[in-house]
Amino acid sequence: MPSSFLQLLVKTHPWGATLLLVVGFALALRVASWMSGWHGLARQFRADGPAPSDMRNFTTGKIGWIDYKSCLAVGGDAQGLYLVPNLIFRLFHPPLRIPWSEIHDREVTSFFFVKRDTFRAGEHSTRIRLRAAVTESLDFYLPPAN
Repeated sequence: MPSSFLQLLVKTHPWGATLLLVVGFALALRVASWMSGWHGLARQFRADGPAPSDMRNFTTGKIGWIDYKSCLAVGGDAQGLYLVPNLIFRLFHPPLRIPWSEIHDREVTSFFFVKRDTFRAGEHSTRIRLRAAVTESLDFYLPPAN
């Protein structure tokens, strides 16, 4: 947008720039939800109940094409894998509880001494990648790695 538009907006409507920023942030979250596959996963696996007691907060993960850097909480229990973004990023990203039976094609890889756990879930086989340090406590539930 031309800077003259922003200057005019701020002069005529002092809250206009803030509104523009908020709408832009919401739009970015909506696009991220679609591009990552979170939207599709939420249609199938939206979490109803409380989160598991043992959650790892501020975790980095990649879902579909989108990197969620230090903004995911990850946990699991007998019902499934629980994923939820931090509060500020939760718009259009409801909590997910993916049943263990829906997780498949698991691979554990290393890149510069960092182990990553990658698997697919959902009807569109959305790819989910988390650090293996986060998923170690869930190995009992996860399918064996290829």
